[in-house]
Amino acid sequence: MVVPTRGGGRPAVDPDTGSEALDALVLLLREIRSQAGLSVEGLHEHLRIEGQAAVRLPARSTFYKKLNGTGLLNAGRLIEAIVGICARDDRHADELQERTKDLLRRAQHESSIPVSSAAGTPSDADDSKSELIRVQRQLINVQAELAAMIQATAAAEKEATRARNLATMLLTLGALGAPSNTSENKAASTEVRALRARLAEAEAERHGAHQAASAAQRRLAEVEEMLASRSTHATAATDPGQAPHRSGLQEWPTTRIEPDSHTASRDALVPASAQDRPRTVTPPAHAAARPSETPTTEHQEDNQTEEPSQSDPAFEEVFGEIKRRDPDGNRMRSVIDGAADHLLDPAHTGRYQWSDLTKVEKTALADTVGHRLRREFDLAPGKHLDFNVAGHEVDVKFTRRDGGWMFPPELQGDLCLVVSADDAAGIWNIGLVRVVPELMRMGSNRDAKRGLSGEGRAAIRWIHRGSPLPEHALPRMPKDVVKEIFAQRSAQERVEELFLRSAHHVVTKTDLKAVSMQTDFPKRLRTARVHLAKRGVLLLAGDQPQDTELAALLGLPSLAPGTWMSIRLAPATPELSGGPTITMDGSSWRVALLDDSEVPLPVSSWTGPAR
Repeated sequence: MVVPTRGGGRPAVDPDTGSEALDALVLLLREIRSQAGLSVEGLHEHLRIEGQAAVRLPARSTFYKKLNGTGLLNAGRLIEAIVGICARDDRHADELQERTKDLLRRAQHESSIPVSSAAGTPSDADDSKSELIRVQRQLINVQAELAAMIQATAAAEKEATRARNLATMLLTLGALGAPSNTSENKAASTEVRALRARLAEAEAERHGAHQAASAAQRRLAEVEEMLASRSTHATAATDPGQAPHRSGLQEWPTTRIEPDSHTASRDALVPASAQDRPRTVTPPAHAAARPSETPTTEHQEDNQTEEPSQSDPAFEEVFGEIKRRDPDGNRMRSVIDGAADHLLDPAHTGRYQWSDLTKVEKTALADTVGHRLRREFDLAPGKHLDFNVAGHEVDVKFTRRDGGWMFPPELQGDLCLVVSADDAAGIWNIGLVRVVPELMRMGSNRDAKRGLSGEGRAAIRWIHRGSPLPEHALPRMPKDVVKEIFAQRSAQERVEELFLRSAHHVVTKTDLKAVSMQTDFPKRLRTARVHLAKRGVLLLAGDQPQDTELAALLGLPSLAPGTWMSIRLAPATPELSGGPTITMDGSSWRVALLDDSEVPLPVSSWTGPAR
């Protein structure tokens, strides 16, 4: 149905009876958002933080309406940004961009063609699909209505407080003022009465907004329940041979289940549709350090033997697949470090440590780690959980506090990758656990989520435990030294000061982007190499084979690609020979001592680029 717009603009499609192409586009956007594990509010927050929308990001209430189909015909760039956020990789993004653009073109074409009255008889599947779309749009409308009601309630609260404060102030002034028969006092009394009337109106508006918000919340719950029911019916109509997935247990057991009764309790807690796969892995009572790892002292009690569990083959398959894809932990380490770097955005903000993140950004860190993990390991998105590993659906939980993971009751019986990272301690961990009630604490938070008990933490099978995070130079420096580096006037001076103050320490891209406040820092490096060499400082790059050879000859730590190190050199004299030396332009050089004076390095030390 085509609805004329005001002002003679492009005709808009009635969201309740939109074109088939528009309906398909709305469903596709909802599907890719669900596969990415994002709510509408979460998607809006990602667009705001990552700034991927090429146009101005609409307000949250308008965003709800666009996802509902209202105004979606003119939101091509917004659709591209949504796909960029939700796609699991570049290839998937290209495929989704083609599908959304095709549906958008068809919807725009259909919006200009009147609907024929001689439409064919819809099938049962079409009826179910149309009903599902109608309920989904009703849900989005109710969510937008609830958001508006909450805003109105906050505004009414603010107005009522302001009016109450004004009335109190004038009553106090009136009690201290002139006698009651003066004209000034009569005018003040009139103003007080007017303010009291205004206060009563504000109180009434606040009460009405509270009632409207409560009604919207009740309606939202009803529509969500209806949507779940319609989704099941629509799935059965379009694919009668496919059994609907369980919705998940909505509550945790209220009585304590002892860990020894794993097997007996599992079948009673897991729904019938999921009982065909084993659920629990029981940790050995005598935990021992793994021979393939050297655990840190604080983590020795968490280690277990890696003997395969015959009772949970799905657990073993997922564990083995993740271990196979990342045997040394380098990929997961880059995932965590890259997620933090993405949110810190050092090139534009100058931030370099996790404590600089805002509360919203710290919350988004968990989602960003999950998305980057899926892309780095090339994991297919799960139908109901975060992704699919070795044919089994797996969820992921991330926390900055080791052991601080919280699990909703819907995850009962499912596999979950638990990831933690502590930038202050410089370590990260990743393990696998089966979420079962007997491994949970009895207390729940207000979202009905529970954390792991002592037995639950012992049941985690660690894939990598106590692994080091990438070391950055700036967080290791004293605050006053960092302040002096950032006090330099130009980006070039800040980069050179960083290398002068961080000799013998690894410098990363995050450090360079933070001090230069630029993404094009390699140009600064090339200039810094020349300037530092004239002061006797050699700049080594991990990407250059000749530089890594020089570092090895000087007895320095090995440099990984994308890292740099500065070292001050001095001529190797006969009386100070015996330590490691290198030869440049026919002369020998050694690592300089503190009391050695600055001696410019030969030309060969700085003619090569420090990329």
